Amino acid sequence: MKKLLVTYLLLFIYTTINAQEKEEKLFLSGYIKNLHQFSFVDKLEQLQWTALLHNRLNFKYIPSEEITFRLELRNRFFYGDNVKNIFGYSGMISNDNGITDLSWNIIDNKDILFNTTVERVLVNYIKDNWDITLGRQRVNWGMNLVWNPNDIFNTYNFLDFDYEERPGSDAIRIQYYLGDFSKIEVAAKKGIGKDNHIVAAMYKFNSGSYDIQLLTAIYQQDWVIGTGWAGNLKNAGFKGEISYFVPYENYFNSENVMSASVSVDYGFKKGLYINSSILYNSSANDASSDLAALLYNSLTAKNLMPYTYSGFLQLAKEFTPILKGSLSTIYSPTNQSVIIMPSLDYSIATNWELNFTGQSFFEFQDYQTIGNSMFVRLRWSF
Repeated sequence: MKKLLVTYLLLFIYTTINAQEKEEKLFLSGYIKNLHQFSFVDKLEQLQWTALLHNRLNFKYIPSEEITFRLELRNRFFYGDNVKNIFGYSGMISNDNGITDLSWNIIDNKDILFNTTVERVLVNYIKDNWDITLGRQRVNWGMNLVWNPNDIFNTYNFLDFDYEERPGSDAIRIQYYLGDFSKIEVAAKKGIGKDNHIVAAMYKFNSGSYDIQLLTAIYQQDWVIGTGWAGNLKNAGFKGEISYFVPYENYFNSENVMSASVSVDYGFKKGLYINSSILYNSSANDASSDLAALLYNSLTAKNLMPYTYSGFLQLAKEFTPILKGSLSTIYSPTNQSVIIMPSLDYSIATNWELNFTGQSFFEFQDYQTIGNSMFVRLRWSF
């Protein structure tokens, strides 16, 4: 399988490069990022350092007006204390929940880790009102800005700020547009294991100043119904999502789960932006919840936070066209848990960006510091 995939990739690149010589049908974009992480719990003597050299290659081949091929590769080279000290780190990095494992640790030893992953490989067909995509893709049904209970196919972790593209799914997605503001969408995903499958349908339409979606799905071992909306309350944005999960086996004796989020955001004239959100998670067990689990665990639409209630507040400001900053906080009344995330972005030159991001985790009820991390990232895009 691996030899076949490598042959396919080489053939794809060779064919599209030859096509590019004839006419502009092949497009290449991507970036190279150098990310340094400095972490400690509550004493600087505990300081741990890890570096990541991150490269992404996005190939797009358009042989006709109706058909588009996409191939996107993610290459990551890790070195430092996380590679040495975190048990199972290489397995976590190479984890792939798709039908076929397309993630490989090329180098894996006690000091360094080099991983290559096929992030997207798909064909897209668009004609008249039809839009059909087959392959590894992102099926994005989320409408909210932070927590997305409707994003049942490939939920992302908001703490993973270095992963802008967000996870994908091995799926087929069919969209039929009924008009300029309405469509019917059907998608299906088959992952590893007999219960790791999703089949879902969504109807999206516009009513007044609101975009509204209704969805239903078989989600692993649950039936799901949900809704989402995005609109305005006067000059403020107002968005929300609700998903309700009902086990289809022994559902009379099972506990149903509701995941719901609502957000309001507003931009001031002088460049200040405010975004606030509230999340309710009925499946959370507050007594055994742990903020630290957010760092390495995969989130699902059914369990977006380890607490029943969580709140988010972000202040963002563009100081100049090349300098902007933000301060984000997440608070839960359980143990008075708090996450503080400051960030600063500076555009050094065209396609060059420098970023500073911090993440601190606290439980003030027990006066406990869970951990602190500082990230420094230099990025070049092409």
